[in-house]
Amino acid sequence: MSSKGGVPPDNSVGPATLAVVVPLFALATIVYSVRIWTRMRPKYRLNAADYTITIAFFAEALSIALTIAAVANGFGRPAQYLSGEEKEIIGITTFIVFIVALWASSFGRISVACLLLQFTSCKVWRAVLWATVVLQVAMFISCEVIEFVQCRPIRAIWADVDGAECIPAERIWNMSYVIIAFGMFSDALFAVQPILIIWRLSRSPVEKVLISVLMGLGLLAVGAGVVKIFTMKTYNNNSDNVVGDMMPLYLWTRIEEIVLIIAACAPLLKSPIEGLLHRRLGLPRFSPTVRGLNTVDVLPSMSNLGKHPGWWYWSSRGSSLGTDTMQSTASTKNYQ
Repeated sequence: MSSKGGVPPDNSVGPATLAVVVPLFALATIVYSVRIWTRMRPKYRLNAADYTITIAFFAEALSIALTIAAVANGFGRPAQYLSGEEKEIIGITTFIVFIVALWASSFGRISVACLLLQFTSCKVWRAVLWATVVLQVAMFISCEVIEFVQCRPIRAIWADVDGAECIPAERIWNMSYVIIAFGMFSDALFAVQPILIIWRLSRSPVEKVLISVLMGLGLLAVGAGVVKIFTMKTYNNNSDNVVGDMMPLYLWTRIEEIVLIIAACAPLLKSPIEGLLHRRLGLPRFSPTVRGLNTVDVLPSMSNLGKHPGWWYWSSRGSSLGTDTMQSTASTKNYQ
């Protein structure tokens, strides 16, 4: 409801945004911490997937800290109630957030790709994953460059500067649609590809469901991307309250980034979750389904996408993926 004279009431949506983002990031912090801990104990096993998700995590942590600072200076309030100094502080802060947040989303997706590359021997899938990584890096660099060159002088991005020249907002918006669409495609690919393999393997139903849920969390990021696109379609770049109207888009962007981090870490939590289910609910430890002597275990061709059927099982325990492991896995099968 507007107050007299068409001026909106002095209400801020900033605290409500933080009430969503901060607890969600706290969950991401727990998930990330458990992942790193299990990857370092009892043996140090950190690799490219862990290093890239670490970059994404700390980039998002900085984004959240800057968001809190922006809200403290009025981000989320109607622009009519903000002083020139507050607007400039908010502008500088959110500009830095956009720069840093690209690291979170880009390296989060690269981390998932690095994880899948470790356990995928199919040349086609490896080519697809590498192409996704290369395109992600290219888009990351392009976005960072565009952020810095979109206005001359650069101060015109967050303040009114006489004689400034900026790339039209519509052009920036159109590029953003392409980037978001590619991110959604990558998230869906990374979530669905492992699930296609899991349900063709000789594992217990509980284990299949658990792994499918953990791997499928990336689809939540796809959902956040869809909401972002609809929010962008309704956003008015010419609004008198650009600062306040930006908050919904800002919120869903942070949600997407945090969900990406959680989704990238979740598959490596299989071992701790398995132990918890065993201790609390009395469920048996996961193991391959034993086939009868007269059964023929012929895995579909899709199973060739992994080095061997139980890659997530062995990776969560730090076992090597060499010949011994593959022989051990193969020994659980019975052929006619």
